[in-house]
Amino acid sequence: MSDRTFSLEDPPNTDEFNNSSSSSILRQEQSTLECRIEHIPFYSWIESNLILLRTNLTQRGLDEQEIFDKEQTIIHNLKTCLQELNESERKENDTIQTRVRAILDECRYLNRLLKLDYSIENIANENLSLLEQLNQANDLLDRINQVLKTKIEEINQLKIIEEKLCHKLEEKMINFDNEVDDMPYDQRQDILEKHINDLQNLQNERSSAIEQARNQIHEMKVELDLDDTYNQPNDDPQVLHLIDGPVHLIELSKSNVQRLLTVANQLHAKYQANRMKAEHLVTTLNALYERLNLIESDRHIKLPLDKPHRSVNLNLLEKEIERCKELRRQNMRTYIENIRDEIFAQYEKCFYGREQMESFLPLYSNDFTEELLEEHEKELEEINMYYIHNEQLFTNLANWHEVWAEYREFQRQASDPERFKRRGYSAVQEEKQRKHLEFTLKKVQDTVLQLSKDYEHEFGHQFLVEGVIVQDFFNHEKENYSQEKEIEKARKQLARGQTPTMTHAQANIKRLEISSKTPGRQQTNLGKETEIKPITPFRPASAIHRR
Repeated sequence: MSDRTFSLEDPPNTDEFNNSSSSSILRQEQSTLECRIEHIPFYSWIESNLILLRTNLTQRGLDEQEIFDKEQTIIHNLKTCLQELNESERKENDTIQTRVRAILDECRYLNRLLKLDYSIENIANENLSLLEQLNQANDLLDRINQVLKTKIEEINQLKIIEEKLCHKLEEKMINFDNEVDDMPYDQRQDILEKHINDLQNLQNERSSAIEQARNQIHEMKVELDLDDTYNQPNDDPQVLHLIDGPVHLIELSKSNVQRLLTVANQLHAKYQANRMKAEHLVTTLNALYERLNLIESDRHIKLPLDKPHRSVNLNLLEKEIERCKELRRQNMRTYIENIRDEIFAQYEKCFYGREQMESFLPLYSNDFTEELLEEHEKELEEINMYYIHNEQLFTNLANWHEVWAEYREFQRQASDPERFKRRGYSAVQEEKQRKHLEFTLKKVQDTVLQLSKDYEHEFGHQFLVEGVIVQDFFNHEKENYSQEKEIEKARKQLARGQTPTMTHAQANIKRLEISSKTPGRQQTNLGKETEIKPITPFRPASAIHRR
């Protein structure tokens, strides 16, 4: 045996190693030494086989160099094999680390989407082996996937509800595309729940709209005396299904709701048209009855008529109107004179002046024909519309006349010296009443003036009262009242034999001086307003109305 060789047949004693010169190195690298000691049998086996190989090669006759080359080849192959094994194990470790990182990344991603608070960073710890890290990462992923599965089931249940509602309402579903992959599942669930809530509200609205439309259509069917087709085209049975079909089978689509509403609105418009027509026919018939002076027995229809808009009643009204028109043609003069009474009564309500009344020339015609009747009816309709449109103005004017008459009567009583002798007279109460009347009179007058300005702004011309503008009318009324007071004062002075005071009513006072010689006439004419005589050209005898 050469100096380079030594026997390793038996494993060396551990005590011998401790006593050797390398014991200090072994103590410094204890872990490495322990591993190497465990591998000593393997090393011994390799060495024994190398010795055996050398013996065989020597017997063959190879020289030392050739034997050394053979040994180096074997050692190189052994090194290469060990390196390949080490590289393979290293790659396996890298693979495990990659898997651990991928699993932890997925855990972080799901942890954020599910808003969980699982601890992830503690797993990637150097104190744990790679397999332990892999096992803990897989366990954590399994727990998160269990939560994810539950959340997805909840979202899928919401999607099923949403799909049913969208199919019934013909609305679009919400699709979470790639842009919302990072959206937390709670937010997706909130969006779905809100959409479902909106769809349910829409369903309730459309159900209510369909129910109301169906009820309205069924009501119009009775009011309009319709058959089961509701005046709808026969080639569209879908509409009849929407009207009379089971409610739970009707799709609550926007188009179906619109179709029902269209039918309901059409029938309601026809119903309103029939009501307006019935109202016009009743008004016409009532006017014919009044103008023809028909007694109760001669009136074939008793007014007011119950539900005149029904088809049967409309036909009855039209037939009765035709009958009354025939009577009107037979009594044209009386009928037109009665309309003239109505026209002049309306003139009074609208405070027309003489020139305004005379502008309607057919009032003075004695040619009682259909054409004259049409002109009178047209004038009556226009003056009625004029009054209706300005009713507020005319009402305030009438109120002003009432307050004005009350104020004049108050002034007359307040100027009577005998009032002081009446029992219960109070000067304080009299002054209070005076202020109240003056305030009310001014307030109503201001209202009339403002309404007349609104009228002028709307129509572009001034509003007239008895033929003059409103302000002039008020001024004339007050001037006339002042003149009447002066005339009354002058009359009293003349009665006492005194000379009246000369004022702007001088002409009237001179007339009083002349008439003072005939006291009887003076007592009957003075202080009275001029009356309209039946022969007044702008007002027939049948149309005299005094305010």
